[in-house]
Amino acid sequence: MLYYKCFKGGILIVTVFIVCFWVGLILLLSGGFHGHGLAGHLHAGGGDAGGPGFVPILPLMVFVTVWGGTGYVLARFSEMRMLAVVLICTVLALLLGCVMYAVLARVMTRYDSSMNELDYEQAGQLGYISIPAADGAVGEMKYVLHGTMRSIGVRAESGQQLDKGDRVIILKVNKGMAAVTLFERDIDQL
Repeated sequence: MLYYKCFKGGILIVTVFIVCFWVGLILLLSGGFHGHGLAGHLHAGGGDAGGPGFVPILPLMVFVTVWGGTGYVLARFSEMRMLAVVLICTVLALLLGCVMYAVLARVMTRYDSSMNELDYEQAGQLGYISIPAADGAVGEMKYVLHGTMRSIGVRAESGQQLDKGDRVIILKVNKGMAAVTLFERDIDQL
């Protein structure tokens, strides 16, 4: 009764459209309420490499919902052939899915500050000695990296005196211990 078109396979395809529409709509609504759909990705391969996902879930759910809804409306209320209906709803769903992907990519990456390994390089950081060290002893220096106060152990070279409050520059870090030089000494050498 509901499906007055009784051509071969027509009822099955219209049922597929309805199921896709409702499944996509339910997933969109549940993802919106729980927040899964906005940032989730389907990954290809065996693990998460930390990079962008293969297929964003939200545009995929939009595609399924639009494909099912448009396909049902065109199959139910128009006199088009089923091949034309499938092509039209696929093109329309792809278009809206791509628009959703572009919007999400723009919104989600606007404030993205990806971690760059060089941003966390300790060599070259300027700081001050908080625990003094003299003649091969271990002390501590404090420095600011990305707005956060950090500390690292320093070892005074033989014959070197690192007093509390001395400004130093990290030359290199080896096994969590920094090799430093006095900042004033560096300035004088320039």
